[in-house]
Amino acid sequence: MPCLREGSALVDRTDKYFPLSGIRNSPGERVKITSILLIAAVVFLSSPFVWAQATPSAEAVPLEFWNRPITVFRSYYHQMSPAERAAKARERLAALPEVAPEWRVVAEETTTGPYTGAFITINDVFIFQILTDDLDRESNETLKVAADHATAQLRSALQARADQRRLPVLIRGVGLSVLATLMLITGLWLVIRAGRRVLARLDRASIARVLHLKTGWVGLQSLLDAISRGLAKLTVWAAAVTMVDVWLTFVLLQFPYTYPWGQQLSTMLMNLFGRLGAGVLNSIPGMFTVVVIFLLGRVVAKVVGGVFLQVEKGDLDLPWLHRDTARATRHLVVVLIWIFAVTIAYPYIPGSQTDAFKGISVLLGLMVSLGSAGLINQVMSGLVVVYSRALKAGEFVRIGDDLGTVTDVGMLSTKIITRKREEITIPNAVLVGTKTVNYSRHAADVGARVGTTVTIGYDAPWRLVHAMLLNSARQTPGVRNEPPPRVLQRALQNFYVEYELVFSVDKPEERAPILSELHQNIQDAFNEQGVQIMSPAFESQPDEKVFVPKSKWFPKLDEDPSTRQCAD
Repeated sequence: MPCLREGSALVDRTDKYFPLSGIRNSPGERVKITSILLIAAVVFLSSPFVWAQATPSAEAVPLEFWNRPITVFRSYYHQMSPAERAAKARERLAALPEVAPEWRVVAEETTTGPYTGAFITINDVFIFQILTDDLDRESNETLKVAADHATAQLRSALQARADQRRLPVLIRGVGLSVLATLMLITGLWLVIRAGRRVLARLDRASIARVLHLKTGWVGLQSLLDAISRGLAKLTVWAAAVTMVDVWLTFVLLQFPYTYPWGQQLSTMLMNLFGRLGAGVLNSIPGMFTVVVIFLLGRVVAKVVGGVFLQVEKGDLDLPWLHRDTARATRHLVVVLIWIFAVTIAYPYIPGSQTDAFKGISVLLGLMVSLGSAGLINQVMSGLVVVYSRALKAGEFVRIGDDLGTVTDVGMLSTKIITRKREEITIPNAVLVGTKTVNYSRHAADVGARVGTTVTIGYDAPWRLVHAMLLNSARQTPGVRNEPPPRVLQRALQNFYVEYELVFSVDKPEERAPILSELHQNIQDAFNEQGVQIMSPAFESQPDEKVFVPKSKWFPKLDEDPSTRQCAD
């Protein structure tokens, strides 16, 4: 061979990369080694591994005709890819006449060179070939099964194409479709009308219901009403969707071209109802267990709640439970009972073992964990307020700068109403850290003690001051005679004596108007006696006493004096 001549470029390059020291001057040895290398290269290139890598990978390409799946091509045939084979088969099928006296679909097993398969012909016209490499190995499909399926589908498709041209078939399909559409419209109207009636009845029952069940601080009846409405709407929607699905399936089945779609939709609907039915049947034992646990939990909650409710009303006395804390304790115990019941019933809830249910549970737990930090703080503060019995509904209190009557002591906040009918909501976390003055707690027997202070100069006899203060208290409506009012001299300051009048009132919430009228009487009494009130304090004694003589008590004003009102 010329490439192997002495001094040739190939031999020189071989000698360069594979030095043959010791035999450089032996041409025979060089030719021998070079021949071995060439043979090895030829063997390597002709190996199945290399050809397998060089052969393009084939993808499964389905062949469909008139919405009918005929077969699937998965292999090459004489350098034709599966996609090209499918395209050629579709062209041959499209070239067939639309009408023929008879359709002879034949599958004949043959072997052509390296290919073995079944030739499919229609009226002696070749359409395509199913090769053994086209068979589905995973399902152990045989050549006969694949050929029989293809011929059966071709006969069905050709028959459907012929029927599609028949006028009676089209008229029958259109007529039945129109009738089914009218029935669908009527059914949807009835379902929607029935759903509206059910929702209206639920609304009337919710409004007419007087007794509201409560669990903890959540209105259970409102929750049950919402669930009932949701189930009613869901039922209406499910019925409507089912009717539309049945209608669409029926209409598709009336025409030869869409008949396969109708079959697929019908199969899907039947499978869906089958799975739902099987799921319902399989969930009956678990649901029965959940219902039993729910009923037992409800019975226990009602019994325990009834005991605490009797304590709250005062009909039952328990040494370990105070009446003021019975309401909060009842709520806590009922909530714990339901948490325990839900924990026990959780494994029996249908679908609780699925990954989706577990994922939702984890998500809800994460949301509660992230969003309940402030809530837990408020609840714990509410427990402190309730079990410390610092205040309760109906008591007149001062919380910080707010003065009013307590209307509700909840687990999250406390509400008070001021004399101006303003409702103030105080978070329990704020209430715990704020000074609280309770005017009603010890006012049941002797009334609430109230005090007011005046400062009088040393030139006024203290006995006269005592008498005027006590007389002003006796003239004020709302001041109790028992225990009798008292006057205390609290301090002897540089320019005046500080007197405090202490008295009792029946209603602590009326202390503001009572104090207002008492101050008016004190001013009148001191002015009538010509005694100077040193509040605000004087830094030096004036030349004349500062008071209002009785002749100037009622100055002439433009308005009628009888219309004068005292500011609260």
